[in-house]
Amino acid sequence: MFKNPNGDLDSSKLNLQTILEQDLINSVFYADPFLKAGFISKLVQNTKLEVLYLDLDLLYSGYVVSGILPTQKNVTLFQPTTETLHQILKEILVKASLSQTIIIIDSLNGLFNILNRKKNIGKAIMSIIMLLTSIAKITKSYLVVASMVRFKKEEGWILSPTGKRLIETKNSKKILLEYGVDGIVMSMPSDSSKLVISSNLIPLV
Repeated sequence: MFKNPNGDLDSSKLNLQTILEQDLINSVFYADPFLKAGFISKLVQNTKLEVLYLDLDLLYSGYVVSGILPTQKNVTLFQPTTETLHQILKEILVKASLSQTIIIIDSLNGLFNILNRKKNIGKAIMSIIMLLTSIAKITKSYLVVASMVRFKKEEGWILSPTGKRLIETKNSKKILLEYGVDGIVMSMPSDSSKLVISSNLIPLV
């Protein structure tokens, strides 16, 4: 499953909350949903902050319901539908405006699917992301947006499998997840650094 990465790695006492940025969108890219699930399960395990989890692909919720992952008292799981999305977003905005939290949108692909009948879907999604970003800044919270992607030289990052071009902004920190021999490798292009979540630290392994 894991292959040897290049670059400097350090898994000692790794706390994923410390790699997140408060003033940026923490964009988590992955090609395999297991990588994303492993990253988020470790992040949730690490933090003591309240986590507002918008679970759009229901993968994390499935792990919790099946008992593979424990129920975390600090995690509020939201499982939106087309009909309930806007009400849930209002609830998240209210909660995030009152105290420091971690807001997780999992995933951007799922958000596109829910809003697929909406005109100007790209603008609608960007408005949601920017609104959550603004609220997060007020309370020094963290916004994490997960996206299943592939890279095309001519077009850049593309959402998989929809083929829609990824919405990118300057105020984002990219975290690319890949397999390594010892665990999940996190590459951060902004400073060319790499870290690894050791397989024995991933709750799903």
